[in-house]
Order: sequence, then structure tokens, then C-alpha cells
Amino acid sequence: MTHAVKYHPGMMLMEQYVEGTLSADVALAVATHIDLCPHCQRLCQDLHNDHGSQLAQLEPALSHNETEFEQMLAFITEQAPQQKPVKRVQGEMVTVTINNREFKIPRALSRMAQQHGKWLQLGGIATAKLPAGDKLHVSLLYINKGTEVPNHTHLGMELTLVLSGRICDENGEYGAGDLLINSPDDTHTPHTKADEDCLCLSVLSAPLKFNKGLVRLLNPLQQFFY
Repeated sequence: MTHAVKYHPGMMLMEQYVEGTLSADVALAVATHIDLCPHCQRLCQDLHNDHGSQLAQLEPALSHNETEFEQMLAFITEQAPQQKPVKRVQGEMVTVTINNREFKIPRALSRMAQQHGKWLQLGGIATAKLPAGDKLHVSLLYINKGTEVPNHTHLGMELTLVLSGRICDENGEYGAGDLLINSPDDTHTPHTKADEDCLCLSVLSAPLKFNKGLVRLLNPLQQFFY
């Protein structure tokens, strides 16, 4: 049964994505979400069309000399031998393997996922850094079935895009394509179901802050992995 995507980037992020004003790391998460979300694919196309129409309306009228130049250029182009249009070839979808499990990666993320770093594992949680990180920390995050990520707050922004499987927290359940956006005001305890593991794309602007138990000892150490 196909999961219906329920959690989206929001109109502001989508508009900034189309305008090209997002940071490369956030744009990567939005582009990967769009790969997995038919609704946002249609919205993205509509925004592109609207953006193109607005640019066309702002385009100044050509002067007489510019018009003559355009006519001359068009004439030369028409005389050139006709060539078949070049077909765009999309990159192949790749897989990543963790815990003897293969996950298919959306095309927007495929090139980066092929270059992921070494998996760092702690219990049922593993993370592999991606070379996409500019100012942000971008990684693949694997959570084994029946595993809980310790309760934490955020010292900055956290984007979590579910690529495969499901995760849950105090606010709901999230499946493939769902994009969770958390700020320093948010505290949660994500976990997987007992019968299903999960792979996510994680984008962090600052380390997490763990709140309970011995795992709090990891807080000072995160700077070495960030």
C-alpha cells in the first residue's frame, strides 16, 4: 500500500526553492521530498509557471535596434541545419546498504548518497555523513525496528525527511516522503515500530541536545562528529 505524504515543506519553502534562494543543503531536502510527493511535484510545476509569467511581464520592450538584431539572429538560426533535440538522461537510482538491508534512494539524492561516509552506529541507530553539507550537517539516518531515539531538543533547525519506513513521535506518525521540521522550541522522542526499520535524510544547523539518562553524556561529544 502506497503511503500518502502528509507533511510538506510549506508554501514559503517551496517558493524559495523555485526562486533558487534556499541554501544548497535545505534545497537538497526539498528536492528529495518533491521526488517522493506527487502533490509537491504539481505545486512545483505551477510555481515555475507562475514565476516564468511574472518574469515575462517584467521584461522591458526591445528597442528598434534590438528588434533588428533579434530578427537577424532568428534568420541565421533558421538557416542552420536542423538537429534533433538532446534527450535529458536522468541519473540512475542507487541503493544504500545498512544492517543487511538495501534502501532505494530518490534520484535527487542519488549522487550524494553514493558518496556517503562511514556508518557510525550506536545501538539501533546509525548515521553516515553526506558530502552535501555546506554550513549544515547533512547525513543519512538509519533507525532499526523497535528503536527509540533518546528524547532531545534542538539547538538549531532540524529537517528530517523519511526516505523509507516509518517513524513516530509525540506529534504523529511519518512515512516515506514526509518532511519533519523542528526548531529549538521542539522536544520529541522519535521511534520506529516493532516491525519496520527506517531510513531518513537529516539536515541539522546545530547539534541535538539530549535531555534524559546517560545519553546526556554524548552532548559534549557531538562537536567531534558534527
